[in-house]
Amino acid sequence: MAIKRRASRKIEVSSRIRHVWETVTTALALLTGVYLILTTIEPTRAVLERYVGKLDQQGLVALVAVMLEVATIAVYQLGREVRSLRAAVATRAGEEVTHTITEVLSAARWDGVGRRRRRVEVLGLTLNTTWPVLVTWLTTRDRLAGWHLVLYCLDPAFVERSGELPAEWAEEARRSQGRVRAFLAEEGEELRRRGVTVELKSYACVPIAHGFRFGDGTVFLSYLQWSDNGRIRPFEFYDRIAPDDTSPRAGHYRDLYDSWLARAEAKVVQPARG
Repeated sequence: MAIKRRASRKIEVSSRIRHVWETVTTALALLTGVYLILTTIEPTRAVLERYVGKLDQQGLVALVAVMLEVATIAVYQLGREVRSLRAAVATRAGEEVTHTITEVLSAARWDGVGRRRRRVEVLGLTLNTTWPVLVTWLTTRDRLAGWHLVLYCLDPAFVERSGELPAEWAEEARRSQGRVRAFLAEEGEELRRRGVTVELKSYACVPIAHGFRFGDGTVFLSYLQWSDNGRIRPFEFYDRIAPDDTSPRAGHYRDLYDSWLARAEAKVVQPARG
């Protein structure tokens, strides 16, 4: 804590020094510029020569040199700020886009989360790629305890009669649901010991929007898209909505995800069919 306070004080002092320096250089540049302009006007030049001093060639060179130095420093500082802003924007943009399930799980907060926030709702398609990664995460993280996972998977029968979704998704969904139930049967005792619960739900609607919602408010949202050959396929990345993002954009994305999650819940097939 003391180290953090010292670091904070150093940053504060550095900021104050930079602010004073910028104020002094700006004032100097303005005064120099005004002085040079006034020397070109005959009445004011006479007043300046009488009360300030006569500006000879050597003095003029010195003033121009000062202004060039101030301008150089200003350009350097501006370039540094632009580079810093560009790096911050690039970092933020990288954090807002996630391309794989592994990246989604790695970006989520699993440790140090209050018990009430240990919840993950996965609005999936067939879970064909999600479940293998998720089950590995569940079985290899020893400290993962007290979590509640809700898995939404497309109903195979709905896929078969939809006419829009790829036909092979029916078998993928059926296989994934079977794998989830087999895992719960084999690892049920261990999951109960760690306080981990997994709920599987089969739903019957087209999931235009799908993704992950975590108990701390983090949302990973993706979509279905049409390929050039007229087939539906998942989009190539997830939009990440951070829990501390209170912008109107984040609010709209959360509402969008919530609406599709509510639709899937309303179209749940009971029990989940294999």
